[in-house]
Amino acid sequence: MDGRGSSTPQRERGGSSAARWARGALAALLALGTACAHQTLRIGPEPPAIVAPATPAPLTLGIGVASFDRTRLEGDAVAERFVRELRNARLVQAVMYPVPAGADPVWELELTGRDEATEPDSNFWKSALAAGLVPLAPFMTLENDYTLRLEALVLRRRKLVGSYAGEARIQHRYGPYANKAKMGADGFELAVREATRALLADLSAHLPDLLEADRGH
Repeated sequence: MDGRGSSTPQRERGGSSAARWARGALAALLALGTACAHQTLRIGPEPPAIVAPATPAPLTLGIGVASFDRTRLEGDAVAERFVRELRNARLVQAVMYPVPAGADPVWELELTGRDEATEPDSNFWKSALAAGLVPLAPFMTLENDYTLRLEALVLRRRKLVGSYAGEARIQHRYGPYANKAKMGADGFELAVREATRALLADLSAHLPDLLEADRGH
């Protein structure tokens, strides 16, 4: 027998080992990706529709930021998003934000917010297991719930005319090694957007009340 003939099985065995290694490496990468993944989901129904008038109400709203002491969010960041959505909704003729020094708008809207985050006790044990038994991490899903409530006090000449509110409930589902900064940013975007839309829907439904109060003075 020619000695060269014995090299074929060796090459096949070598190729088979390389293929197994590649498949194993791919599986490890996919598992790591699962452990690092996250989802941000809305809980409950979509916010009500914002009903804009045929023409914006002839009011100029000066927007102020009141209490955000009990929220994890930066009040000014929430207000900027709220003002952008308010302008896009075309509910009122003009929006002042920030209110210039020395200005004294007839109509003011004071924005407040509070939030709450909860998570099950099982998150602690899952995180501990993932740290001690890394191969189990891809098979674990942690979660937490977050609720944001925004309220707007609308005043005319500093007298309260109405109070309006919007709430958003979201849930994070994530792997033990998820990017927490990215997850937090996604949660901020969804919660503020949903709560703002719900608040503007409430405000739009009561816009006739504001117009009536304006005509009564």
